[in-house]
Amino acid sequence: MDAERRRQIQAWMVQFADGERAAFQPLFDALWPVLLSFASRALDPLADAEDAAQAAMLKVFSRIADLDRARDGVSWALGIAGYEVMTLRKQRARRRETGAAPLDRLQQEGANVEEVAIMDQLRQATLELVGELPERDRAALAYAFTGEPAPTDETSRKRRFRALERLRAAWRRAHG
Repeated sequence: MDAERRRQIQAWMVQFADGERAAFQPLFDALWPVLLSFASRALDPLADAEDAAQAAMLKVFSRIADLDRARDGVSWALGIAGYEVMTLRKQRARRRETGAAPLDRLQQEGANVEEVAIMDQLRQATLELVGELPERDRAALAYAFTGEPAPTDETSRKRRFRALERLRAAWRRAHG
């Protein structure tokens, strides 16, 4: 948001706080996209972001008389939106704790697109490094990727341990 747009929103806020009802619509039209954009960066589903932005907008308009004219009105509104985002996140987290939803559904609901992309990149980087290991190390680590129970004899455990050490060293060399 540029400085001119911020000043205009501030002016409409002051006008509305002073009782000029004609400032309501332009203030709403200018502030809604700002609050929605802010909330959508913090909340994954758009519906949740809209709920938080709407609650923030209601509080901004109901508390407009409390506006400190010496301070930035957009920052004040974003502070209210931040509080609404945190409140909505806490509510969603509590609902997930009390519900007995399947783990795969919780993983889908809880993981946002960025987290999924990061996990995919980490998984791909790990598989590339495993592919560079000697065949004996890949065979020792195969159980970790297939989900099958690994042999428990001393030799197999030692091979897995050494293969993991070599994988960690390769990761440090490649990714720090």
